[in-house]
Amino acid sequence: MSEQSVMVITGTSRGIGKGLAEFFLNKGYIVAGCSRGASNISHPNYTHSELDLTDEIQVQKWARKLRTDLKKVDSLICNVGLVKSALFMTMTPGAVFDSFLKTNLSATFFVCREISKIMLSNNYGRIVNIASILTEIHEPGTSAYSMTKSGVIEFTKCIARELAPNHITCNVVSPSVVQTEAVDDLGEDWKERALALQTIKRVVNFDEVANVVSFFVSRESSAITGQVINMCLVN
Repeated sequence: MSEQSVMVITGTSRGIGKGLAEFFLNKGYIVAGCSRGASNISHPNYTHSELDLTDEIQVQKWARKLRTDLKKVDSLICNVGLVKSALFMTMTPGAVFDSFLKTNLSATFFVCREISKIMLSNNYGRIVNIASILTEIHEPGTSAYSMTKSGVIEFTKCIARELAPNHITCNVVSPSVVQTEAVDDLGEDWKERALALQTIKRVVNFDEVANVVSFFVSRESSAITGQVINMCLVN
């Protein structure tokens, strides 16, 4: 890259978000990451913010600081998400369900809205929201997660139309089973059932997810927007 590209990634303290941050740092990007907790990523081009992305005011303050510090944002990878298995009939009190809505939907909405404002000032941007192939599997215990991630997909398609006149593309990557702490928490039985439904019956690694994201954030992807890539294909 002749000029360093600036990328914002949410959920970088662990899992896919951390893997994506390390991948793009190694590619020469300037990366601003965030999560509720600290990050152990150590790189001269990495800065980390601790905040609650479900808090609209915190997101607005964070975005204003990014604009001041970075001057621009070329790409956003919105990876924040709550993964938990729970049968819908057992999700009482309603706060359990609300946590899915706030983390998977509200946080994505707030972040995309505020970061796109920075992109609009430069008339350029790439937004990639991370969903999940669980939206295609319909696995028991994932109703709240799948519903909210389906919402992320529809949200992305809508904002793709809104932002297209300003040369900002918006796409979705839906990873299959990735070896993360969140997947481990769901248990081996769940993982085996999910893998059995995939056409490519193996766990994918962070770099495989990152390589798909890498195309979407490139300038060469300028004619691709409102698209969803489902990794490993569900039977």
